[in-house]
Amino acid sequence: MAKSRIDEALVALKAAGNDGFGARREVLERLGLDLLHRPALGGQIVARICAIAEPSPRDEGLLDLLGAGLDTARIARENGKARGQTLIGAVEAALDLARGQGRMTSAHSLLFAQLWTRNGLPAPAALALQVEDVVPATSRRATNSSEGDALLEGLFAELIQQAEGEPLALHHALTESFPAMPPEMRDHVVAYSVGRNDPIHAELACYWLLDPALHIRLTAAQGLANRLASAELPGRILASLVVLRSWMPDDVARAKVDTILKEAMRKSVAASADQAPWTMHSIHASLPDGVGAQSIGIALQSGTQRKMAMLLLKQGQGVKDAYTITCRTARDQKAIVERMTEEVGALTVTADYVRRALSIALADGLTHGQPPVPGLIEVVRLCGFAGLRPEVQSTPDLIADLASTRAVQALPPRQHGDLITASEEWWDRHETIESWFEDSDAAHSVLDKARSAKSAETALWKWLETRRDWWARILARSADVLETAFHPDATGFAACAMALLDGRDLKKIPVMLDVHEQTIEAWVRDDPDFDPGLTFEELAQEAPTPEKKGEVAALLRGTELSVDWLDGYMTGVVIAPQMIMPNQWLPAVLEPVLPRINPSQFQRFTDLLMMRAQTVSDVASVPDQLVAAISGRSKKGQAEWWSGFSDAVGKFRTAWPKKGMIKEDRRLLEMVTEGLASAELAELGSNAEECRIVR
Repeated sequence: MAKSRIDEALVALKAAGNDGFGARREVLERLGLDLLHRPALGGQIVARICAIAEPSPRDEGLLDLLGAGLDTARIARENGKARGQTLIGAVEAALDLARGQGRMTSAHSLLFAQLWTRNGLPAPAALALQVEDVVPATSRRATNSSEGDALLEGLFAELIQQAEGEPLALHHALTESFPAMPPEMRDHVVAYSVGRNDPIHAELACYWLLDPALHIRLTAAQGLANRLASAELPGRILASLVVLRSWMPDDVARAKVDTILKEAMRKSVAASADQAPWTMHSIHASLPDGVGAQSIGIALQSGTQRKMAMLLLKQGQGVKDAYTITCRTARDQKAIVERMTEEVGALTVTADYVRRALSIALADGLTHGQPPVPGLIEVVRLCGFAGLRPEVQSTPDLIADLASTRAVQALPPRQHGDLITASEEWWDRHETIESWFEDSDAAHSVLDKARSAKSAETALWKWLETRRDWWARILARSADVLETAFHPDATGFAACAMALLDGRDLKKIPVMLDVHEQTIEAWVRDDPDFDPGLTFEELAQEAPTPEKKGEVAALLRGTELSVDWLDGYMTGVVIAPQMIMPNQWLPAVLEPVLPRINPSQFQRFTDLLMMRAQTVSDVASVPDQLVAAISGRSKKGQAEWWSGFSDAVGKFRTAWPKKGMIKEDRRLLEMVTEGLASAELAELGSNAEECRIVR
């Protein structure tokens, strides 16, 4: 099945052609979701790539599929979904295996390194080549270090030519190869580059100051300090450092840049102005989506040259992407703008808005230790956003700064309420609101734990209470875009943001009803094979094949686990007063089993666990069935069931708080004990006593 899915995706990619914004993107997005739910597919793709003796970018089909999976996994991980890390882990395990079996060549390492870097992921150690794979034995034995420098000189000359003298393009080419370099070579390459007196190398150093790795940032800063000491630091680079240091995390690398600036002042080294900015013809920005991501596009021109500057800002994570697209004609620029308008409902905004949004995003990222992407340097330079610095703003600050807020505050209470009520109409006018839902593991766990549709709705409303600030901030950022675009809905968005922070009942804020409903819908559809046109009866037919008699027992054979233990363990998980996320309870079951089963059985075993967990949850929701499910086992089976149950209670003690248990929780625990009344609990030792203490 895994192979057929990959082959089907390859056929679909070939049929889609090179339409990067249409059918091809849809195929990749679909496959990315498939990989997220079936991580073993990622390992299959790695194996197929490593089976190609001499891989190259021409093998783009498989590379694009893997890249789509990595991108989906990164986004999922950023959005609080454990599946993202699971997929990344499965793919990296396949790399380790290929490396250990000698099936991954240096060409493979370079291609994989590019994929990891392009998708914003730290590359695994398995991609790093050994020194002997990179430097010929004769060079390693050479006593003259100039031979090594000559190799680097040749490398840089070739890359600069390929990058057509563009510092950012050169930076991309180098950083994409870094993961495949032996670790000791990376710092040497950066130090060598920054030490060169060519202007392009000084600009390259600025990009490395924003590298995610501290050791790269520190090496670049030290290189710039050496250039200053030898009077080879250009004045415009010095001027850039004045601003760039505020974009860097507060660490030793930034401290080194501060030392450079102080030393430059002591030596009276003057900073010089950067080149003149390009003309901005139009600026468009989307409303932030449900995970806080916002796209901004800026049409630029300088003489006959045209570019589109693209930005991606993400709430809680800062400036996630920044790059430029070279356009041959004004028509090319217009096509990109039209696509933004059609796909994400982008609105016309101003340069002041972009500067404000960037300042807040910079601070947002640095709060979490994340510098902006290096491409922001080029975008800021072309747009003329001189002196751009981070600006910390809380959600109440964002709301207070809106002109729309002041307009709402001046309204009578009834009109204020009318603005909030009118939010039920936004869904028809702003397509982005379709993406306003919670899709994290935390949200899904709340719904997974519910014992009925009614309890699921109630539990989700309770959980959304903890997310008031998040959605108020989304609304405030949206109001800022709308206000700048002179859209009449700006005051309504501001009013709803205020209502969230003021504690208004969530059910009385219509847009939050949309969030609630769409969250449940996303939870139901969280399956790569979900067909929105299916009826519930058809959905039941699409479910995994029911468990066969003895199937789980066979998979557990050879471990210390039993089916009775598994049922008891899962009961302790599903009836716990506080939710226990799947990525917390699954390892105790998966770890002893995975080494003993064929990789092709992994998905089936996972399906069986999920189906059994659902069955346990259904049984626990009916008191008589729960008691019968326990007491109907043999004495040995009851003992093992109790062992599994008490293991769950002991492992997740914080999910069983004495004071936090409501009447229903205590009643369930009493039923468990009553169901075991016929067992000789004294033989179970301290575990039974431990569960009595919880009661």
